[in-house]
Formats: sequence, structure tokens, C-alpha cells
Amino acid sequence: MKNNQLKTGLTIFSMLLCFSVFAQGPPGGGGQGGRGGGRGQQRGGTPSASEILSKLDTNKDQVIDKEEAANDKRGKIVEDFDVIDTNEDGVIDLDELKASLGDKKPKKISANKIIKEVDDNADGTLNELEVAAKNKIELSDNFSKIDTNSDGELDLAELKAFFESHDKPKRKKRD
Repeated sequence: MKNNQLKTGLTIFSMLLCFSVFAQGPPGGGGQGGRGGGRGQQRGGTPSASEILSKLDTNKDQVIDKEEAANDKRGKIVEDFDVIDTNEDGVIDLDELKASLGDKKPKKISANKIIKEVDDNADGTLNELEVAAKNKIELSDNFSKIDTNSDGELDLAELKAFFESHDKPKRKKRD
């Protein structure tokens, strides 16, 4: 009889322990009670662009500046700030945020950003050494093709022409 009471007691204790563990929800909190998702957020997924904007836009000017982006707990927005800020105005608006979250179309490559990023000697052009040092493989592989005036430097106009030709959709040839 005493053995049955011990088994029953252990079973009840185990069940209560399990219930209390699962009632706490996912690790790290989130306040969702283990049900996942929030307002408009996909289950266990990424918050929408408008949710991110409302959370990070502390001064309520409808854009995220670099200081506000630094408050992103994941660190992803501040890390990719210059990539997300496609119009290079120093802030991220809702459209830029939506575009960065939904990989609907490839982002247009900015020739200005490439020059700023790669041009070590600040002369406004890129030489083969600068391109190789920054590991820009596409530019290295196509350097002579991009350098249309054959001066050994890639200038802004040459880079823009190269990236525009790559952004155009390629048509299938008819047989």
C-alpha cells in the first residue's frame, strides 16, 4: 500500500513539474505564454517591417537612424544599415525596411557605395589592387570589361554602366 502511495505521489509531482515548465513559455521570454507569434507576427518568425519601425523609431519621426538602429537587440539592422539604406539618406524608412525583409527582388548595387567602400586612396576611382584587396570578385573577374577607357582605373560612370547592364532582365534567345 505504501508503495502505491509513493508511485502516485511521484507521478503527481512529475506532472506538476512538467506543467510548470511548459507554462513558462519559450526561453528568453517574449511574453507570449508559449503560444508563439504576436500581433501580426508569423509564428516563431520575423516581425513585420512596420513592427520593427514602431519598436526602433524612438523619436517617432517614421524613420530609423543609426542611433536607433543600435537598439536592435539582434544587431542585424545596425550591421546592415548601409545596405538597407538604399537611397543613402542616412535613415531607413518603411519602404527600405520592407524591401530588406522581403527578398522579392535583388537589391540594386550602388556604384557610389562600391567606390566609398573600396577606394582606399580616395581618388574616386578603383584600381585592380584596391578591388583585389577588398575581395570584390565580380569586379576583379570583369575588370578589363568594366574599364571601357582602358586607363587601368574603374570610375563611377564605368561602374554604373556595368551594374546597370547586370540589373536588366536577360531575355531568352529564340531558336
